[in-house]
Parts: sequence; C-alpha cells; structure tokens
Amino acid sequence: MLSVRFQTKLTLVYLALFLGVMGIILFAFYRSVTSNVQEQTRAQLDASARVFERIVNYRVDTLGESAVALAQDYGFREAIGTNDQPTVLSSLRNQTRRLAADIGVITDIDGELIAGLVDGNSAINVPGLDDAIKQRAEREGFATKLVAFEGRVFELVVTTVRAPVPIAWLAFGIELDKEAALEIQALSSIDLGIAFLYRAGDNGFSVAAATENQAELAAFLKETDTQNEIFSSSFMKQDHMFSRLTLEDGAEGDGVAALLYYSMDSALAPYNPLVITMVTVLGLSLLLLISGSVVVARGVTRPLRRLAGAAQQIAKGQYKAVDVGSRGDEVADLTNSFNQMVSAVQEREGKIRFQAYHDVETGLGNRLMFENLVSAEIEESDSFVLVVAEIQQLPELRTVLNHQNINDLVKAIAERLAKVTDAEVARVSTEAFGFVIRDAREAEVVASLVINSFMTPFDVADIVIDAGVKMGLVKYPGDGEDMATLFRHAQAALDKGRGMPRGFAWYDPDRDSSQKARLSMMSELRVGLKNGEVRFAYQPKLDLATGKITAVEALIRWISPTRGFVPPDDFIPMAERTGDVRHVTEWGLKTAVEQAAVWRKGGLNLAVAINLSSSDLMNQALPSQILVLLKEHDLPPELLKLEVTESAVMNDMNRALEVLNMLSAMGLSLSIDDYGTGYSSLSYIKRLPVSEIKIDKSFVLNLAKSDEDNILVRSTIELGHNLGLSVTAEGVEDEESVEKLRQYGCDVLQGYHIARPLPVAELEAFLQESEYGPGK
Repeated sequence: MLSVRFQTKLTLVYLALFLGVMGIILFAFYRSVTSNVQEQTRAQLDASARVFERIVNYRVDTLGESAVALAQDYGFREAIGTNDQPTVLSSLRNQTRRLAADIGVITDIDGELIAGLVDGNSAINVPGLDDAIKQRAEREGFATKLVAFEGRVFELVVTTVRAPVPIAWLAFGIELDKEAALEIQALSSIDLGIAFLYRAGDNGFSVAAATENQAELAAFLKETDTQNEIFSSSFMKQDHMFSRLTLEDGAEGDGVAALLYYSMDSALAPYNPLVITMVTVLGLSLLLLISGSVVVARGVTRPLRRLAGAAQQIAKGQYKAVDVGSRGDEVADLTNSFNQMVSAVQEREGKIRFQAYHDVETGLGNRLMFENLVSAEIEESDSFVLVVAEIQQLPELRTVLNHQNINDLVKAIAERLAKVTDAEVARVSTEAFGFVIRDAREAEVVASLVINSFMTPFDVADIVIDAGVKMGLVKYPGDGEDMATLFRHAQAALDKGRGMPRGFAWYDPDRDSSQKARLSMMSELRVGLKNGEVRFAYQPKLDLATGKITAVEALIRWISPTRGFVPPDDFIPMAERTGDVRHVTEWGLKTAVEQAAVWRKGGLNLAVAINLSSSDLMNQALPSQILVLLKEHDLPPELLKLEVTESAVMNDMNRALEVLNMLSAMGLSLSIDDYGTGYSSLSYIKRLPVSEIKIDKSFVLNLAKSDEDNILVRSTIELGHNLGLSVTAEGVEDEESVEKLRQYGCDVLQGYHIARPLPVAELEAFLQESEYGPGK
C-alpha cells in the first residue's frame, strides 16, 4: 500500500508541475490576446469615431449650402419681404423635401415663427434658434448645431435671409435616427454598434436612436457610469468596449453625444480556433504526461516495493537480502544500505533472543526458556515430571567467593545436572535450576542420582567447594495442567524437600493447602497491624554490672479475633517469605520508638531492642526511616537497639553491611541475635559494626547441667570480650545459671528467671516492685 501511494504521489507531482506550467502559459496567452484585442478594438473605435465625424460634417456642409442657396433666392426673399405666407410655406416645403430634411423653420428677424415644418407637416412647435447660433450664422454665412427635440436628435443648419439687410432666419434639420446609424455602421470595418444620445439637465443620457437593442441600451445607460469617454462593461451578457463622442455641449447641462460600442466576444472570436487547438494540444500532452509519469513512477517505486516486501518479511522473522538489480544510482545505494541493516538487525535480534532466553551471567537457559520448554512438553507429551533443584550453600559461599567464582560454580552445577539427568537444564532463579524428566517412572531414581552426584565436590579456580542440592518434583498432568501451576507446585514441593533427609520431595496438595492458609494469615496480619490486634510484650534485660534493668527486648504478640493467640514462629517466617515483614518492621519501629519516648518523658531511660529481618537489611531506606522516627519523638539513638540474626546478614552480606554501617553511624546499638546457631565466623563478625552478641538460649537453658554448654558459653563470652563486644545471654531460667554467667563475665542476662515478656502496664509495675528496677 505504501508503494502505491508513493507512485500516485509521484504521478500527481508530475501532473501538478505540468498543469502549473500550462496554466502559466495559458494565462499569459489569454492576457496577451485580451490586451491585444482591447487595443485593436480601441483603435477601431477611434477610427470609426473619425469616420462618424466626417460623415456628420459632410451632411452638415451639404445641408448648409442648400440652405444658403434658398436664402439667396430672389423670389423666396421677395415672398418673405412681402409676407407672402403661402409662397413662403410652399418654398420651405419644396426645399425641405428636396433636402430630405425632417425639420424646416423660418422666423422673422425677431425670432417670431413665420412657417414651420416637422416631418413634412406644418407645425408651430419647432426647435428654437438661440442667439449664439444666429450670431454665428450671420458671421459665417450659416451655422450648425445638434439639438434634441421631443426625444429625437437633429442636425440643425441656420442661415440669414437678407434683402439686403437681414429680414429672416432660415433653418433645416435632418434627424440622426436609426437609419443614419445603420448608414454610418455600414461604413465601418467591424460590427460596430452606434447610438445617438441626448441629455437634458443632470438626468444622464437618454437614447434617441440606435442600430439595435435601443430599449436595453437605454436601461443599461441608466445603471452605468458613463463619465469616461472610453469604458468597458457587460452588455447583453457580453463584454463590450464603449466610446462616447460628445457632439454638442449644452450651456445648461444638456447636450448630444454619439455612443460607439463593440462586443469583445466578437473581437475574440477569430482566436477561438487557436484556443481550441491549444486545448487539444494540452489534452494530448496531459495524456502523454500521465502515461509517462505512470511508467516513470513504476520504475522508481518497483525497487521500493521490493524493499517494502522485504521489510514485511523481516516483521515475520524472515531475513532475506534484496537483489540490487542496478548499479550506481540512489536506489541501489538504498538497497545496499537496507541489506546491511537486515544483516545488522538479524545479528542484533539473535543477541536479543539469546539474552531473552539465557541467563546473562552464566549463558545458561533462563526461566523464560524453561517455560517455553515445559509448554512445548505439555503439548507433545502425555506425562512427565518437572523438577526444581536449589543450591543450598550458595548464600554462604557468596561471602568467601568472588562474583566470577560463583558464576563458574553455577555453570559447573548446571553441567553436572545436565550430565546426570540427560536433560536440558535452565537457571530459573538465582539459586535454582529447572529440568524435565520425561519418564515419570524414573523420576525418583534420577533425583537420587542427582543427590549422590553432589557428594563429589566442585573445583572452581583451584578451590574445592562442597555444594548440596534440594529438589521439588511435580507430575504432569496430575499436579497441574499448565506451566504456571506446575512451577508453583514445584516450588511448594521444594519447600518440603528442603527438610527431607533424602533431599527431594513430591508435591503434596494437603501441605500446599496449609501453605495457602498461611498466605491468608498474612492478609489477616496486615489488618491486625492496623486494628491494634498486634502488640509488643517487653522482656527485661538485666545489667550484671549495675544489677539493674537497663533495657527491654520488644517481642511481638498477635491476638487474632478468629485465630486467637498466634505464635511468632507461625507468622514471622511466612511474613519474611511473602515480604509482609516490611509492614511488621514499620509498625514495630514506630511502636518501639513511641514507647521509649513515653518512658523517657516519664523519667525512665529504658532502651528498647527490636529485631530486624533479612529483607530489612536489604532496605536502603531503613536508616532514613529510623532517623525520622527518632527526630519526630526526640529520642536519643542509644535508647533504640537493633538485633539481627547471623543468617539475615549472610543472605547478602555486602548490601547488609551498607545498611548496618549507616545505622551504626547514626549512633544506634547493633546486636547479633541467636549467636551460635548460624554461620558463626570470626572473619565476618570483625566486619560487622555491632557492639553486642546474644548467646542463643539453646546454649543457656541447660547451662546448670551440661558441661559442654558451659564450655561453649564461656568461650563465646571470652571471644566477644576479646573483640570488644558486650555479651548477652538469652534463656536464663534459674539462679545457678545466673551465677555461672556472672563468673564467666557475661554482661547482660535475659530470661524467665529475670522476668517473662510483659505488657507495658505490667512491666512498669514490675519495675516499681522488683529489686532490679532502675529506681531501686
């Protein structure tokens, strides 16, 4: 469609250019012809005007000579002198008829009418003879004048009758009528229109006679400005050029004029064949241009259509070069550039496709590729087993291996899995792989072989590394009909497999149901945090040096209206896995800071310790959140203690260190909680900005009875002191344990022997009554 539009546009451009040029030529031709015709018409009108004037002068001269001859006739003069009225009238009638005059007038010297004829009939109403014409006639022998009389125009000749002094005035008049106009028109070389006009006062010109269309011409003149002697206007639906000749100017605004006019359409008629010829040539040229433009446009757009077709094929994933077809022109350059682009796009798309379906760090297939693999397996197979395998020691190994070593280890594990399972292995998460076992009956055998294969350590960069693996297995179609369901159930099976001695587990729908119930619990927990169902119980911490309680640990308690008391171990781990622990931390920090501030205002400087999860240590905004709370409640940082577990720090030690260092710089006291149960190492303890370690209660509960626990606790206290750290013992349940810990130099004790976790009111009452109270 694009190429057709371009071809049409190209043709239209050629057509527009041609029409533009031809339009300019035709306009110039029209203007030239019109201007030429107007000039010729004006010249014809001027020539006709001169002919008209000569004819009028000739008629006047002839009439004047005849009038003078009659005035000199002896008998005529004698008849006038003797007042022979019949003879005078007869002579006037005969002379009028002989001259073909329309008017004959004789007056005495004073202007009184002696005899008058109009159209051969006696008349007393005849044109008057003014003094000016009489004076010219007496001076020159005869005088002429054009006069309008009763809507008609006459050529009037006046002479003096002498005997020998002037005794009378003789006048003859010939009408300028239609016949006169036609007579003059016949002498013109063009089809000239002639009209005789007269004007009386300021009413404009009226038509006395015309060669044709007298009534229409009279109406036209009433609506047209005739001030100019030469003007153009439309008359009888045709353009005409008019020339007005003033024949007689009256003293009082009256006068006589002749109007000559000629049709411009008639003047342009000789050029009509030329116009027809030019239009015919234009039409033929237009057809030739359209045909040629179409041919040229097709020649230009054909390679473009090929490029457009190739682009459509690229959109379908088919990368084919386009044949250049010609050499050395712009289209060939465009085609070559297009082919280079196709190669570059093909190469780039290959890289993008590889990156989309492979892990960037290791080059292994990623989760997207695995999803496509499983989806294809669902369409092609009746049954199979989907396996998710997770590396167990990877978080700890990240603290001692660099990034490249970890990537090399991941690739080595994937290669071993592929070799043992004879399947395509994909990296579906940071620590997990996925693969498919097509024979479901061999699934447990293959899983056992995988577990056994990890008994052989991995050699990475000359480092021998022991790594374990746990697996979750699901069956298709029994455990799911689609990829999403199968993968989710495989994750659930992996959760179960982590605790299985054989290292793997099948998906258990009943266990998954309880998992869903725990997820429902998270929704209730979020509501409980808002509704006040969740509170803190505060367990006192005894400072052996002073014998006083100087701090408390805030322990969360949830009393659900539907579940009753929910132990922290039931909802905190699930909150950490689902991310809801963030809401718990925000609530806990706010509640702990508010309570510590309330105690401080009441004169009780009691530090409050609160636990942080591993996800909290990944939150770069945590220090600023705590700083805002401390400033808002005007609480010194030393009255807020933060406790973290070893496993929380080891999950991503570098990021955890960034957050811990910022917290330490704020003046907050940091503690390692449950020390001894995780990945205890002097190397990582030295890197942490902590001021306290807390010995896990599992080592303290049997301190009075277990020599082994005594050794571990004493060595831990000595180690902590050697590192400059304060040591707190949790789980102190009896007086004998108190004495042993005092002997070992433990700094702080915490346990039921001191006090159980108490609500705020009970804690305040306990501090008032107990010997360990700050005020005692």
